[in-house]
Amino acid sequence: MENSLDAGSSRIAIVAKSGGLKMLRIEDDGHGIRADDLPILCERFTTSKLRKYEDLSSIGTFGFRGEALASISHVAHVTVTTMTSGDDCARVAQYNESKMQGPARPCAGTRGTTIVVEDMFYNNPTRRQALSKESIEHAKVLEVVQRYAIHYPKVGFSCRKNTSSVSELTTVGGEDVTAQGVISTIYGQNLAKELFPYSLASEEPKFSCTGFASSPNYMSRSLTFILFINNRLVESGPLKRALEAVYQSVLPRHQHPWVYLALEVNPAAIDVNVHPTKMEVQFLHEETIAQKLQETLLAQLQNMGGSRTFVSALPSPGKGATIAEKEKPKVPQPLQLLHLAPPAATRASAGLDQREAPAVLNPTRVRTDHRQMSLQSMFLESHSQAAQATQASQTAQASQSQLVVAASAPSSASSQPLVQRGQISGQMSEERRAAFEEAQQLTSIEELRISVAVAGDTELSELLNKSVYVGPVTRELVLLQCEKSLCMVNIAILARECAYQRLLRLIGGVGCITLAEPLPLAELLKLGIQDPDSGYDPLLHASVDIEAMATRFLTLLLEKAELLNAYFMLEIDVSGKCLKALPNGLGLKSDMGCNFETLPLFLVRLCAEVDWEEEKPCLEGICQVIADFSAELLLPSEAEADIYQRGRAAVEELNAAVQSGEFDDIVAASAAKRQRTTEELQGLRWLHEALRRDGECQWPRELATDGTFLELASLDQLYKIFERC
Repeated sequence: MENSLDAGSSRIAIVAKSGGLKMLRIEDDGHGIRADDLPILCERFTTSKLRKYEDLSSIGTFGFRGEALASISHVAHVTVTTMTSGDDCARVAQYNESKMQGPARPCAGTRGTTIVVEDMFYNNPTRRQALSKESIEHAKVLEVVQRYAIHYPKVGFSCRKNTSSVSELTTVGGEDVTAQGVISTIYGQNLAKELFPYSLASEEPKFSCTGFASSPNYMSRSLTFILFINNRLVESGPLKRALEAVYQSVLPRHQHPWVYLALEVNPAAIDVNVHPTKMEVQFLHEETIAQKLQETLLAQLQNMGGSRTFVSALPSPGKGATIAEKEKPKVPQPLQLLHLAPPAATRASAGLDQREAPAVLNPTRVRTDHRQMSLQSMFLESHSQAAQATQASQTAQASQSQLVVAASAPSSASSQPLVQRGQISGQMSEERRAAFEEAQQLTSIEELRISVAVAGDTELSELLNKSVYVGPVTRELVLLQCEKSLCMVNIAILARECAYQRLLRLIGGVGCITLAEPLPLAELLKLGIQDPDSGYDPLLHASVDIEAMATRFLTLLLEKAELLNAYFMLEIDVSGKCLKALPNGLGLKSDMGCNFETLPLFLVRLCAEVDWEEEKPCLEGICQVIADFSAELLLPSEAEADIYQRGRAAVEELNAAVQSGEFDDIVAASAAKRQRTTEELQGLRWLHEALRRDGECQWPRELATDGTFLELASLDQLYKIFERC
């Protein structure tokens, strides 16, 4: 494809079979290859793009080493069909191991070149087995074509599978086509509308750059950084880290931007031969250029100001007659934020002074009390009825669950526990009390507590304890009202920190989650090892003996069963080799729905990530792994996290539900999907309540600066803009 661009092509078509492993065809309408050059086309160190040695200091083309076609011909069957503007007909030639197989044959064709590569690595089975799945390799091919299509918008690109007549990527090219238009075609309007252009030029060091970057409204789980240096698609670690640092101050933690950068530097200042594939490059003044780019992007992001847009679930109006059809309900008058003067006649009859001054407006009034009326009370059904119905549903679901919770604090007399509480809930047994007192006196635990206290921030702790839950944004992000500010908070990080500190405080006396039926440890460990989040890949780790690894982990857990039970209430039946209880890191109540999808991975992490040799690292590691698991218990499942999911899989799932007769139509299925997701996201509200209930947690001050807390709006700033709230 790069050779096609060097040939001045205006149209490039790529066709791939089996991810390019069986066949890859690149067709262009460039100036073609002369017939006299065909015999040496695939020879090593043969190029038409360098005339003399000095040309190396001012390389302006992609290929110049004569290695690409030669290398391909040694591992695949190569067929080249080409025709120049002065030829009467096209010519086709075949190559193997750098040599042309027989003379070139005349054939019908059009101006340009078509290169077909077949049976990639046919003579190297080991190398071929190391490649990813065909679908993954095809995705890589498509990604490369997409990126070149963005950088060369005036060239028409197309890419498709050989089994399909429809192209997965098609750009028309032409003088009036822009890079932003191509981005919109490839990535969609949702990204394109959030992009802003930027440019930068400097004389010392001499460079210039242009590109597009996403605004703070756009967030992605992974960074997309498209970098072209001197029109070549490359990678640069310093530039990538610089961009990530810029967006850390405007995006939540674990959220990333989309950035396209076209950088022009002096060809003499860049070394393109530091990597065999020429993918990575090094150039002079990398740090200086990265710093200037940081300053430019940061200034534009800060100047954007503007509003932030988030998609969240809102309650839908209740069923029944419209406001015009039903009798207006008698509700208390909402508290007035503005002084509304009565009519003059009313004022006179009431004996009010006509010159009486209006009440003073409090611009920083914050509505946080549930007893205050909200605007939704004017058109929604009684919220208390819905809340009672939801609570009844949740209680019913909890009673049907296979897991019951023994809370760490005794319940009130009015609430009936699902199971008999353990000694932790009430009075401790002598054995448990001895373990608790022993654990509390450990020097390593005291040192860990001191480190937590030193890093704690009192103001942040008070702010979070007084916060009010507003609603969910994503699986891990929620909106909280913190006094006068509306903040977006990564509640998963807060939950892990809260559980970690709670385990340090209550080590030896933490509550437990008792399983209704013991679970076999060996089977759980096998599931955890094969979990994608553990790093396991069936292709890359095909030789891994899962049975042996699970047996090794099981032996470790059985050896440490006494420690885990005494200090962390993780109860293991050594004789039955099964799991009976789990630590209750956040002090959950029995009526809270828990998501136990990560239980197998939790056990694997407990075996693989904890340093069992030294006391302090061991206890710290156990607390961290349990804290992560405790937070995952109340996080929505990945499958239900996106309430407005629009992917093909979601549509197919809804269609299947309708075809099976579960729902009457797609509207009902979609509504049920949203309702199910809303219920899943309720766990975030309970998670916030658990954090507020733990008043002893000392939140690290770094949470205010690392993106965990992100202020979206402030009443003080809004009042300055609108002069009212």
